[in-house]
Amino acid sequence: MDDNPAMSNLAPSPIVDVRPAPAEQVAQLRAIRALVDELAGNAPAGSVAAHGDLDRLYDRAPSIAQRRFDALAGETAAYAAAGLSALIAERGAGGTVAGAAAHLAREMERSIRRMETLLG
Repeated sequence: MDDNPAMSNLAPSPIVDVRPAPAEQVAQLRAIRALVDELAGNAPAGSVAAHGDLDRLYDRAPSIAQRRFDALAGETAAYAAAGLSALIAERGAGGTVAGAAAHLAREMERSIRRMETLLG
């Protein structure tokens, strides 16, 4: 039995959502894409104007659009991380990665544009 009555009255801690804001997610994906472009031997893509209102658009979007954005952001981050890791490993082993890196960069850009389109 608990000797401290104050401890028995504590509610469980709520789970805190620590995912970055939508604009930050897109910025992080664009930074990874810049690394992939470098591995592809491409000049970095011109800086796309930051969506200062992306967070506001997300907040105003229907919940289904928010969920799709979140899912697409997660999917894109996962395959980008796996792809970048594989590219770095292959390059470290002396392999040629330019073609695969260019493909990954194109796929990432396509996903990022879809994410932005979902909200606005």
